Amino acid sequence: MLALTRLSVAKPLAVIAIFVAVAIAGLLAYSALPINLLPSVNIPVVTIITPYPGAGPTEVERLVTQVIEDSVASISNLDVMTSTSSEGASTIALTFTDKANPDLIATTVERQVNAVVQSLPPEAQRPTVTKIDLSALPVMQLALISDTLPGTDLFNIADQTVSPEFQKVNGVSQVSLIGGQKREIQVAIDPYRLAGYGISLAQLQTGLGGDNLSAPAGTLDSGARDYNLRVNALVRRPEDLSDVVIGGTADSPIHVRDVASVTVTGQVPTGVTRVNGHTGVLLRLTQQNGANTTAIADAIKQELPALRAQLPAGAQLLVVSDTSTSIRTAIAGVQEELITAVVLTAVILLLFLHLLRVSFIVLLSIPTTLLAAFVIMGLLGFSLNELSTLGLVLSIGILVDDSIVILENILRHVAQGETPPQAAIIGRAEIGLAALAITLVDVVIFAPVGLVSGTIGSFFKEFGFTVAATTLMSLVVSFTLTPMLASKLLRSGTDLERRGGPLAAFARWWDRGFLSLEERYGRLLAWSLVHRPIVLVGAFSTLVLAAYLVGSGRVGINFFPNTDQGTFTISTTMPPGTSLGAHDAVMREIEGQLLQVPEIQHGILSASIGGASSGPFAGGTAGATNGSVSVDVGDKSLRKRGITAIAEEVRQRLAGVPGAKIQVNVSGVIQGPDSTVLNSLAGQLEESFQGIAGLRDITNSSAAALPELDINVDRARAAQAGVSAQSIGSAVRLAYSGVVATKYRQPDGQDLDVRILLAQNARTQVSNLGELPLQGTNGPIRLSQIATITDVTTPSQINRRDRHRQVTVAANLGDGVVQSQVTPAVQQAVNRLALPPGYTTLQGGSAQQQAQSFGQLGTALVISILLAYLLMAILYNSLIHPGLPLAFSGAVVATFLFRYTLNVFSMIGMILLVGLAIKNGILLVDRTNHNRARGMERSAALLEAGPARLRAILMTSLTIAASLTPTAFQLGEGADLRAPLAATVLGGVISSTALTLVVVPVVYTLLDGLTSRAARLAHLRLTGVRLSTARGSSLPLGQQVAERMWRGDATNGRAQRNGRPRDRAAVPPTTRDRGDA
Repeated sequence: MLALTRLSVAKPLAVIAIFVAVAIAGLLAYSALPINLLPSVNIPVVTIITPYPGAGPTEVERLVTQVIEDSVASISNLDVMTSTSSEGASTIALTFTDKANPDLIATTVERQVNAVVQSLPPEAQRPTVTKIDLSALPVMQLALISDTLPGTDLFNIADQTVSPEFQKVNGVSQVSLIGGQKREIQVAIDPYRLAGYGISLAQLQTGLGGDNLSAPAGTLDSGARDYNLRVNALVRRPEDLSDVVIGGTADSPIHVRDVASVTVTGQVPTGVTRVNGHTGVLLRLTQQNGANTTAIADAIKQELPALRAQLPAGAQLLVVSDTSTSIRTAIAGVQEELITAVVLTAVILLLFLHLLRVSFIVLLSIPTTLLAAFVIMGLLGFSLNELSTLGLVLSIGILVDDSIVILENILRHVAQGETPPQAAIIGRAEIGLAALAITLVDVVIFAPVGLVSGTIGSFFKEFGFTVAATTLMSLVVSFTLTPMLASKLLRSGTDLERRGGPLAAFARWWDRGFLSLEERYGRLLAWSLVHRPIVLVGAFSTLVLAAYLVGSGRVGINFFPNTDQGTFTISTTMPPGTSLGAHDAVMREIEGQLLQVPEIQHGILSASIGGASSGPFAGGTAGATNGSVSVDVGDKSLRKRGITAIAEEVRQRLAGVPGAKIQVNVSGVIQGPDSTVLNSLAGQLEESFQGIAGLRDITNSSAAALPELDINVDRARAAQAGVSAQSIGSAVRLAYSGVVATKYRQPDGQDLDVRILLAQNARTQVSNLGELPLQGTNGPIRLSQIATITDVTTPSQINRRDRHRQVTVAANLGDGVVQSQVTPAVQQAVNRLALPPGYTTLQGGSAQQQAQSFGQLGTALVISILLAYLLMAILYNSLIHPGLPLAFSGAVVATFLFRYTLNVFSMIGMILLVGLAIKNGILLVDRTNHNRARGMERSAALLEAGPARLRAILMTSLTIAASLTPTAFQLGEGADLRAPLAATVLGGVISSTALTLVVVPVVYTLLDGLTSRAARLAHLRLTGVRLSTARGSSLPLGQQVAERMWRGDATNGRAQRNGRPRDRAAVPPTTRDRGDA
């Protein structure tokens, strides 16, 4: 590396040319980097969704869920399999281990599912296999609303006019429609007239399907030409379907109109969608993997004026949510913090060095290194997101460290009379090992962050690797560009104090003050070396304080920081069996309450009940019992209240509304084979949750029962009538869920479904179920003749984990309650359950995510510490660094003072502190070892190294603190997500710097003393000679020197400064190589 420095000083134009090329490449890479809110995370999770219209949860579990679970259970690297069997749909989620290939797992799962598709009920729709992709989350959500247009027209406009234009936008992968009613032709059956004519439902279905078709019929060869034959019997108008013959005789045919009415209408509504109180259709636009979110949003907005011009009177197209807004806010906030950090760093450099040229050299290293980092980010496929940009902000304090340490040493040699080129080479060589150690420590600390397993590791991968890459580039800059610029810009004998003017006066005043600080620190260090027990007790007390803050709950522990993105969601869960109309009445009450909140009046309020109309979840239904209200109150800079205060007012307003809740934080999961036992255990756990302070909105998944009419077929009577169980099920499903018998081709080429089902008034009367006509071998019969109908209850949904049933007891956290305050009580409640053999409990909710993520990050923390210690052992023969626990204690205290919580971002901050705390120690230990190699005694070497390295240590620590201060105080927009990390590192850096300057030398003497004692004992055993301490004193010589300095011996104090020749005179030559205990 020294040869690289010599070459750079000798060939400055070559260095400039190389870094100009790097800067140009960095600018090009920066312009090409995609901009997203968060990193692209490749989650090894695959979902399998199988709609089964008309089927209850028990039937869905038995006929669909279990069949598919058995088919995919043997796939290698499968970690966890969960499933939910609900009314009309089966949903299975497969989570794979890190060993699985995330690009192939969806194909493997689909192959296994396809192998059992033939085993599923004919009425079940084909399963949809989807790999979870966080980058495919909606980039924008729009709403087409109107108070005058019917739902069918709104859906048709959204589907035929708006959606196709958005699908053309580069980067949009899918447009999903939610709400509205798709147009169809309904054949509404009168069951009494159908029975009166002796026509079965199957005959009606067959008649419609067979009389409205267009089918190829072969080829006619006339010799000269070949003609394709096609039978075209399609109806010309919807009303022509009424004339289709479905039975009777030639003289007395029975037409569709005789037993049913034919109308063009909307599908039977399974949900409701409104925006700001207006009926509408939501359009969710998702982006392609790796696409630029902001570019897509801009392209979508460019299409809006033309689309709005095409809308009929009374229709509006609104932007409900725009992910790019929060991205721009977050990135802009980080960039503001970046600029603020650079300015504060410049101020610190001027304060300590008071040379504009020196400050310019250091500041030039920042953009140079960052531009080089952009190149690496582009090569690695990273994006500009909140975490990678935060890594760049943190890098500012780190990357100037190398330049500061080197320039400070170069200036020392220039002041001693060496020419700038000589000082640049010698100063770089002298500090080379320390600079290399500092950089390598940063790399081994940050790299494990990007290598953490699981989802949390993927989430922080770009952050860790960005910082590591930036740190490596800063090392290259410090060995090349920095010494080259120093050799050209610095002047021999440059001394600002010899000049005139206000800046020179300030420089003289500052240097006098800093000289006084050095002397005071020297005396403090000397006192510490004499009173080592007191220092260690003081350091230990900081650890006790940190432990108390966490253990007492004064510093809470959460999975994720509390953020204010301006949005929250209210979910509604009504009792099973609640009709759509009843749920809608509750939803309107919620909307009315919300619109009274001032911030919501100026925001966006979208309410939905039921499932999606199109998109990846089409075909299934969330049921009329589940709904949600999404609230967007806009940018917090435009509001007087934070999102927490607004949400609390909403919670109070909705306290009396049944079924409304904002979120679920805590849950306990019980797993076992028998539903009755599970329900009993869940009831016990629910009762225990009721007694835990801090929990509210407690729910029990086993308590929800769905009303069901159970049709029990008498097999003997059915066989005698010639009716199969399958035909009974098909007839009931046709009557109440509807079946598409055929399609009607419209003049514009679009097809409309022709759906057969009972008329509305017949579907709502329980008594009509028994009168349902069936076709037997001896003629039509009624359902009640071969079956009994019983009113029973069934679970509203059945949850399973790894092919075993499970129930969940969930709760929300109370006001001001954090996760860590209730987790022990929740865990005790779960542990108190008397579980029979075969039953287990699992941790659920955000507590489960917290435990998993903290475990993974804890592993990364241990690895980082081990790697850093191994590096210290290799370079400095030291395995102990007392600054680490002191840094952690400062991090906890800072978290308490800022009123943040310990979370995954705080854990990342703890990992960063490992490197930052060790760096100061490296500077001190490296100088001490250098002094001892020159012949200085241990304590004297420490007493010289401390003041000599004080300036560099304070400068590096203050630059890191300056780069983090804007983020910790949330001076930039959208900083609440990253603020806990910044506060953790800021507090840790301050505490470790303040205490390391004193504690590290004390521990150094203790460890070195132990080594010396061991060597003496070994020598005694070999020679039998007793060693004595310095003549005339019972104290070792080093402590005599320290005590003289502590008492104010000016000669010794001044002799220990700046590494000048007087250093060696402070210690008698005969004792320079001695160690003392």
